[in-house]
Amino acid sequence: MGFLGFFQKKDKENTALPKTDTERWITGTYAMWSEYADGDWHYFAGSKEKNKKEGASMRVMLRRDWEVTDKNSLLDMVLWLTSSYKEKDSCTDEEIAWGAWDLCRACQILGMGFIGGYIGREEMMEKSMEVGQLMQALYHSWTELYDSYLKGYREWRRKQGDGWQKDIAEREALCFRLRNDLNGPCSLPWELDLK
Repeated sequence: MGFLGFFQKKDKENTALPKTDTERWITGTYAMWSEYADGDWHYFAGSKEKNKKEGASMRVMLRRDWEVTDKNSLLDMVLWLTSSYKEKDSCTDEEIAWGAWDLCRACQILGMGFIGGYIGREEMMEKSMEVGQLMQALYHSWTELYDSYLKGYREWRRKQGDGWQKDIAEREALCFRLRNDLNGPCSLPWELDLK
């Protein structure tokens, strides 16, 4: 079954399921997290449904991992993750080399905030498209985005201590698999007009 065929066969009323190429493109930017977190990259924040149980789970993760407890703190965190990259000319080569780690996570937590009930779908997509446009300005392909994400992840994970080699190897294999899947999250054109 092809990439688009998967989406067409799913429940059209499922609000966790992206319905446009732009929405699918955005989920591709954090597919590596969705899969890592035992979710499914085909859905916003890897959640197959937007319901009370999934919402509660997302709110717990946002509070525990991001200190996000409401819409304002969610948007503040997205701003914190993205502010260094808004002016491409002021970014250093090093910042760009690992910056997708921040930008992909910004889209990720917007998806989590949507599933968690902190932000509506329209605003989630508006903010996600802004981040996606930053990605398109800084990187030239899905491969560049995923490589930059991995550089940032490696740097972060090494600082966390024990088990970092195994975790890095697993995340690298996951990104390689997703990036090279012909029907995977990176099968949409990188230059897609995000609207």
